[in-house]
Amino acid sequence: MKSINSALFLGLIISFPPTLWGQLQSDMMCVDVNQAGNASVNWTEAVDPMGVFASYTLHIFEPSSGLVLDTYVIDSPTDPVNPGFVNTTYNANTTELCYFVVTEGPAGVFGTSSDTLCSMHLTAEPSLTPGMASLDFNSPRIASAAPDGGDIEVQLEDDPGSWSTIATIPDNGGMMSYEYEVEECSGDLNFRVFQSSSYIQCDQKSNQAGSSISDELDPDPPVISYINVDSLSQLAIIHWEPSEASDLAGYIVYRCNGGFQMAIDTIYNPGATFYVDPNSNPVTYIESYNVAAFDSCFIGNEPDPGAAGAYCASSLHLNASRLPCSDAASLDWNGGFNIDSEIASIAVWAAEESPTGSGNWNNGQLLETLDASATSYVHEGATFGSTFRYDIVATSTDGSFIRSNQRSMDFSYPGAPDLTSLRRASVTDSGGVNIIVDLDPNSEEVHTYILQRKRAIDELFFDFDAQEGIGGMTLQFADLDAVTDEMSYAYRVRVENYCGDSVGMSNAAQTMHLQGISDTQLLNNTISWTPYSDFPGSTEGYRIYRRNQQGAAAEMIAEVPSQVLIWEDDVSNLLYSPGDFCYLIEAMDSGTGPAGGMNYALSNEMCLTQVPVLWVPNALLIGGYNDVFMPVVSFADFDQYFMQIHNRWGDIIFTSNQVGYGWNGMHMGAYAPEGSYGYSISIRDGAGRVYETTGLVHLLIGE
Repeated sequence: MKSINSALFLGLIISFPPTLWGQLQSDMMCVDVNQAGNASVNWTEAVDPMGVFASYTLHIFEPSSGLVLDTYVIDSPTDPVNPGFVNTTYNANTTELCYFVVTEGPAGVFGTSSDTLCSMHLTAEPSLTPGMASLDFNSPRIASAAPDGGDIEVQLEDDPGSWSTIATIPDNGGMMSYEYEVEECSGDLNFRVFQSSSYIQCDQKSNQAGSSISDELDPDPPVISYINVDSLSQLAIIHWEPSEASDLAGYIVYRCNGGFQMAIDTIYNPGATFYVDPNSNPVTYIESYNVAAFDSCFIGNEPDPGAAGAYCASSLHLNASRLPCSDAASLDWNGGFNIDSEIASIAVWAAEESPTGSGNWNNGQLLETLDASATSYVHEGATFGSTFRYDIVATSTDGSFIRSNQRSMDFSYPGAPDLTSLRRASVTDSGGVNIIVDLDPNSEEVHTYILQRKRAIDELFFDFDAQEGIGGMTLQFADLDAVTDEMSYAYRVRVENYCGDSVGMSNAAQTMHLQGISDTQLLNNTISWTPYSDFPGSTEGYRIYRRNQQGAAAEMIAEVPSQVLIWEDDVSNLLYSPGDFCYLIEAMDSGTGPAGGMNYALSNEMCLTQVPVLWVPNALLIGGYNDVFMPVVSFADFDQYFMQIHNRWGDIIFTSNQVGYGWNGMHMGAYAPEGSYGYSISIRDGAGRVYETTGLVHLLIGE
């Protein structure tokens, strides 16, 4: 712009002594713009030792066009020492205006021109970058492009009339700009630019430029460092690096699920760096989270969150299973996605509680350190009877430790129930054996109960049958193949756990084998039996039952102590019974069964038969003492009795099927002739055997 000034005023400069020019020299001091847009222009007083000063001519021009807008002759300044001019004609709020002064001497004589100084014009607009204000302004030396080296301060009005410097920019002699990051949430912001003059009398201030600008810059999202699972509460803890936003007010935590992010909590603490999710369940599945920051600019009294991270970060999830019937646990894990740094290694940790349920945990031990790609591990050699608690700790490349959820494995070996009681082995009516087994009511594990059998002729027990059972059950086995009439049988129950190992054995029970002989001379039956063993208690004694005829109910005929194993039964008073006697022994337990009733066991049923006794008279005397012919029969099945009488020619003259109905000598309404008659008698004993006898009877007729 110096060329412009030279062109305008080259013809105005007249020739007079150079010393005079120097005496009338004046310099521009400052151009100060007030709030109304009026520019106060000040310059130095002309040096005039010779008294030739006449007036000042102030020239105003617009630097963008270079055109002089106006000229003012000032011959009577109000302050001769500090000459100045207030421009009320042109509004400095709308554009920058430049000024220079020509100092004039006597009429017709021109002095010298001052330097050029312009008003600073400031514009403030919202920047294309949200949350920023673009401030553009000119140097006071824009017309000459010759900065004086002073700095220009960018100022913001805090309170009416109170200004603070927000930036200091070196004067480049041209157009300048500054991007202001808005810290206020919203409102009318007022700016100006300020430059101190080298003259103490005044400073240069621009117009005041304001704009309604809000903080539209969202805080940068925090970076999730890692997600831990608390070792005590087993809740997810999200850790992050804090946002660097200067107006940070807090964070919003999101839970991620199936592509959706749901806000679960708002943290009104800009210094927070972690969050414990009270509703998390990292033991069951992987937990994923994201975090957004918010500044102090609320909307409707609610935080206005910025964007969360691009991806949800996840916890490290551990699963564990025990290999059946072994001392090994299989561990596998996944997760730990989208954390701030990569995983460098995996450490497998275990703590042991010994014994299980005691609460006596050790401090834990490092089982193995694996590379970052590992996703599974098998722990072998666990102590039976202990509980192991596992967790995985991943170390990231930045040194962070990421802890998984915990998994506990109980290595209590499936042992034996405290009690397996073979209540009884009792012979059934069909000759088989019914075995009843009572299981431990406090056993909570399923076991296999294997019935073992040993015949009297065997040396060893053999597996015979099997059932599964659990505490409190009563198992019933049936040995239908047993031949209890021939021998006794022993039984016991072997207990297997679900690993197939024998872990227990019941008491052994042996059935009674009953046998006997009949004495037909002394008319008694002698029975003996093998002892019963073993009741859960002890054998208290035996009851002897007898049944006298087929289909009849058995009745107890004796009760003997446990050391008695033989019994003689006198049946002489039972001559008129069929002669078939069946016996049964009942062993009695000294204890009671689970329901409180008597516990017992039965032997096989053994039957003895007395041979029928038959006495036949050889004569029949009509009118005498023995006037009816019939035999005397004992120990026979009287329902199967039959007798015939025939004459010498073989003709049948009398029949009877009743023992008490005999022949009285009559035939066809009259007594048969005296003489000998033949008879045949058929009887059957209680066992169904038939006995036949024949002979002669002599018929005599008395007076």
